[in-house]
Amino acid sequence: MTLDVYGRHERARVATRVALWYRTAGARPVRVVAVEPLSTGRPVQAFYSTVTEASPADVLTWYARRWAMEVAIQEAKGRLGFEEPQGWTRRAVERTAPMAMLLYALIVLWFAVEGHRHCHFPHRPWYRQKHDPSFADMLTTLRRQCLRATFLNTPVWNRGATKTIQSLLELCARAA
Repeated sequence: MTLDVYGRHERARVATRVALWYRTAGARPVRVVAVEPLSTGRPVQAFYSTVTEASPADVLTWYARRWAMEVAIQEAKGRLGFEEPQGWTRRAVERTAPMAMLLYALIVLWFAVEGHRHCHFPHRPWYRQKHDPSFADMLTTLRRQCLRATFLNTPVWNRGATKTIQSLLELCARAA
């Protein structure tokens, strides 16, 4: 079958069965879908769903759609400090995850509205094909814009210092 997952069309051989999978889902029946990609070098993979009436295409589409959320959670943990919260009370723990995800969403929205105009990638000869920004690029762009607004609008700097300040701001924005 042809799958539309992860933003591309991919041909794959698919096998499916309803089975009992005691270890993962208890004594519940699950729909197991095994996939062998034909157009890429990816390995054979198996996916399952507790919705036994689902078609193989549905199960695979659900997993593919879930990937964006997995990436968002990973980025919030790794780049916004959600991985190492300092709160020990129940209320602090309960508000850490929502705040990290809210901050993540606000950064992505800011980038979509304003930040994309200011994003640029450093010169990397080994990675010329990069055209789409990662969350790290969005965060770097936000840092750069905040630092510029703070330092370059300070009347203390003279014209000769502007280039030096911009170089320092770029280094600071990329440090994380």
